[in-house]
Amino acid sequence: MRSRRASLTAPVLVVTLCLLSLACPARGQGRAKVRPTAAPPASAQGPTIQLDPNAIRRQMASSYESLVDVNNQTTITRYIEAFKNAKTTEDQDQLVSELTDYCVERGLRPSPDVAEIFLALAYRASAHGNMEEFQRLSRYALSFDPGHPAVHLALAAAARSKGGLLSGEFYYEALTALFLSVQNIETRWAALANLGLWLRLTAFLLLGVLALMLVIKYQALLRHDIREWLGGGESQWVEAAGLIGLFLPSLLFLSGYWWIIYWAGLFLVYARWPQRAVILVAVALFVLSGAVNTFYQQRLYLTAAPPNASNLRCYAHRIGVGLDAGLVEHLGAQDPLRGTYTYILASRYLLHGSYMKAENLYQGLLKDSPDNAGVYNNVGCIYYYENRYQEAIQAFTKATAIQPNLAVAYLNRSFAENKVFDFSASKTDQDKAGALKAGLLGVIRNSEAEDLSPIPVWLPLTKTTDIAARLDLPESSLKGPVKSADTWAGYLFLPPFSLMALVFALAFLGLALSKKAGYFARACAKCGQPFCGRCKTSLEFESFCSQCVHLFIRQDGVSPEARIKKNYEVERHLKLQRVQRLVLAFAAPGANLFLEDRPYSAIFLLFLWCGLLVAFALPFVGFPLPIPGMVSTAPFHTLMWLVGGGLAALIWLLFGLQALLSGK
Repeated sequence: MRSRRASLTAPVLVVTLCLLSLACPARGQGRAKVRPTAAPPASAQGPTIQLDPNAIRRQMASSYESLVDVNNQTTITRYIEAFKNAKTTEDQDQLVSELTDYCVERGLRPSPDVAEIFLALAYRASAHGNMEEFQRLSRYALSFDPGHPAVHLALAAAARSKGGLLSGEFYYEALTALFLSVQNIETRWAALANLGLWLRLTAFLLLGVLALMLVIKYQALLRHDIREWLGGGESQWVEAAGLIGLFLPSLLFLSGYWWIIYWAGLFLVYARWPQRAVILVAVALFVLSGAVNTFYQQRLYLTAAPPNASNLRCYAHRIGVGLDAGLVEHLGAQDPLRGTYTYILASRYLLHGSYMKAENLYQGLLKDSPDNAGVYNNVGCIYYYENRYQEAIQAFTKATAIQPNLAVAYLNRSFAENKVFDFSASKTDQDKAGALKAGLLGVIRNSEAEDLSPIPVWLPLTKTTDIAARLDLPESSLKGPVKSADTWAGYLFLPPFSLMALVFALAFLGLALSKKAGYFARACAKCGQPFCGRCKTSLEFESFCSQCVHLFIRQDGVSPEARIKKNYEVERHLKLQRVQRLVLAFAAPGANLFLEDRPYSAIFLLFLWCGLLVAFALPFVGFPLPIPGMVSTAPFHTLMWLVGGGLAALIWLLFGLQALLSGK
């Protein structure tokens, strides 16, 4: 049986890691709720940041405002209206092809706004029961943004409707959506925040199970030591003192969470070294998971915080500017962040297709900072879109003169040179761009030169992230549910209970190492009764109490009544241990192995089991992905239940049911 378990270790681990990654972004959009948080008075603590999933979704959602000027947004809207009015599928295909060419020419690749419009049309068709139309429209969405998780979720739903749960296309699309949820710049931090939340909850549950095992195994030893330190005796006051020592933190702080943290450290003084190693690993995982959870949740908040949210929309190729109207308030000459906000707003207009507005803002920046290569590059992009190719070449040339290592400026100039038929100079600039930045030439596909468009330069996300972290916040820190963690120590120790878990573990481990052998009580290997150096008459046979030494080893002058009584105690002890192991094997496969002094196998199985339990609960407590509300994340949930349920059943059958049937 052991060889069989070992052979399953690798595949179980691999499948579990995939499953747990899947569970992280799995969140039903229709059930998104804000977890209640106590907001202190602003006058007492300053602004309070609430990590509101709905606010995140609103901030990241695309915007379709009706604007007066002709721009990318209004042009796309006209294409969509023509698409909806088309009489045949062939006409719709032609319009999609023309819209694709338009987006490519205007640098809108990928085009998440267009993809989401087609997704909205697809789900409208699905609501009317037309699944063929649903799949076709989802395919159109895929052509505009192949990396959008919502598109692949829609394709997974279409594949399941067509082929059922056994459809290979369903699994492929659901897994693709899973991996893209971590890669997509808009959904990345929500997916990673759920990963951090899963890891934190799993580590806490694992530590809780191990702490419970320690209590079951060693609580009698603690109570024995307290009784001996109080002078011995069997009075009720001595028994009460033992119970107080066992539940002290919860009595002081009125919180059951303290039991876990306290017990995990306290019983290190009685545990053996393999068990100590496992507990220390669990504590370290608990502390590190708190740091990961805090970091990811902070980044998730900052994706929705100005000005980082608007800058993020540039990287995500979002064309709507309605949600960026607040940037205008910071364009005054006296505003210290005027340059940053102007650059972002100009970039938003550039993507939106309002080129005159964008150029005016960029030219204003050049008056203040004439050596900004990124601005010159973006002005060149505007000239290119307006078919002013010679002026575009001049702007790109100024950008390369200011910043000779700006690879995109050379590549962009090559595109403009192609337009004026200067192919030799274009080839030289392309080679220069490829030499400066490996992989940049990958944007040049096997297509005509007219299909290529210049690449703008956005503000670094790190810059706007730093601004968002300290903007309007006291002492440059985050407040509210996402606590301040500006240093590695903050990330490690600010999460609840992380610091005390480490303090308790190290303090009690140091206490155990500082005392001589025999200072703390031990349990008899035969009958389970606690004993210590103060109540044992001989140092021989250290694993047995004095009674068991005389009864079962020396067998010297013990009365038959005493022998019968001791045999009964031994039998009762063994029966109690067996019942404990069976109950634990049924509830948490692997916990029984800890009582059998196999801690390394126990922590591995318990981590898998606890991780699965948390994964099943995560959709109810996790953060929603910032994708359109009409798109369902049901494929994530379905895949999680299929894979996770199967894995949980496999673990329980191999390590839970097997222990129950064997009766060991």
